[in-house]
Amino acid sequence: MMICTNCGYQNSDEKTFCDRCGVALGVISVGTKQLGTDDLSSGSEKLGDEHIVIIHLPGVDDPLAIRVDEKIVFGRSGGEASEFSLLNLDAYDAENKGVSRRHASLTREGSRLYLTDLGSTNHTFLNGQRVLENDFLVVRDGDELRLGQLVLKLFYK
Repeated sequence: MMICTNCGYQNSDEKTFCDRCGVALGVISVGTKQLGTDDLSSGSEKLGDEHIVIIHLPGVDDPLAIRVDEKIVFGRSGGEASEFSLLNLDAYDAENKGVSRRHASLTREGSRLYLTDLGSTNHTFLNGQRVLENDFLVVRDGDELRLGQLVLKLFYK
């Protein structure tokens, strides 16, 4: 059995991603490349066929890899997302950086991801622009997401 470090769910050994929350159960090759100054704009709106998003956090060596089957809620412990997966950000000093228990969500519709602020106290920002509560904004490969003061850089695999 593979135990998920995000939610504690026991997955069968052949699983790559947690059946409950979608977080990678082991090391995932992300295929990084050095970006030049011409490559700083956001990329494609189209998510890959495996629905995998790589999340880079400043000061954290290993990126997170998550599979977005339907919807992922970003938050902290105590903010269980009921029928949707919760990506618990406690390990990244989320409380001190102003992340709410149920801060924001990524929803997949077809091959696109949409960001929604869930009424967070310290707001959600997409590429520096505030996301209003219940807005449904498209997320592109390379976009920067800020939850309170916690910065996440999202890349599609």
